[in-house]
Amino acid sequence: MTDDDALFSLPDAPSPTAPDPPPLPAPAPPTLAVPALPAPAEASPPPPVVMRLLALADQFTQHTDGLARLRPAYAAARGHASAQFLVSACTQAVQAIQEQPALKAAPVNEAALRIKQLGYLTAEGARHFAGAKALLALPATGSAPEARAREFDRLITVAQELLVLAPDTALEAAASIAAEAGRRAPVTTMGSSGLSPAEQTALQSAARGDLVIGFSGDREYVESREPALRAGVVHSLEQRGLVAREIASVQPAFDGGPPQDRIRLTLTGATAVAVHLGRSPRTPHLATSAVAPPHAAPSRIR
Repeated sequence: MTDDDALFSLPDAPSPTAPDPPPLPAPAPPTLAVPALPAPAEASPPPPVVMRLLALADQFTQHTDGLARLRPAYAAARGHASAQFLVSACTQAVQAIQEQPALKAAPVNEAALRIKQLGYLTAEGARHFAGAKALLALPATGSAPEARAREFDRLITVAQELLVLAPDTALEAAASIAAEAGRRAPVTTMGSSGLSPAEQTALQSAARGDLVIGFSGDREYVESREPALRAGVVHSLEQRGLVAREIASVQPAFDGGPPQDRIRLTLTGATAVAVHLGRSPRTPHLATSAVAPPHAAPSRIR
């Protein structure tokens, strides 16, 4: 996947020889120029904040995939750095939602609250990664090495579990805002976007970080929560420039198997998703959402 294809990439991984990277600057806003829409002419371009939230979902997917490929000791440093970056990204997304004067309604306010909660969870994840880093810095000759190893594993596991539903949360917030924008500027004739229902489903699956191509011999197959998706649908989206592959970026589906390919949205694909969110019967209804733990640090998100 090239830089031109990437929706909103995380910073480069720190060098293994420097496990304690310097603080990351606040992320630059994602590219908000809307590419050529595959949607009909009657449909209004999606609000830029919807694109930002799709970018945020993509970032969290990259965060999870990156950690799964690393040795635990390196994952502590990398996880801490990328979690700090994502806290900033959540803060900026909340600000972008709050700066939508035409979209002051309960669904939009709830979307901002969801991303605030996600920021709290991300800050808590960063705290757990920091704790794991601190354990690594202790002298190797210290007492109770087995207890220390168990605590290290626990901190890494909890940090990862806190953000398992992050892409779903960002996509749900994007859908709420897109639906409200569509309600205020209804489209009387949607026409045809040229996307089949299966292709729209695959795009939304990619948006929530739930679309992977696996391999069995010479055969490709789709890993997704959507059981009806087939590899041919993904190939069609690739040919149209709506998705791109992150080669061998996902752990094997079974021990000894080949790495799998993550399917991510391109900017054009994200625009196609944003246009249909809130207007299509395939818009996801995600029952699970982020809930801030009582020990999170809300001061990090304003």
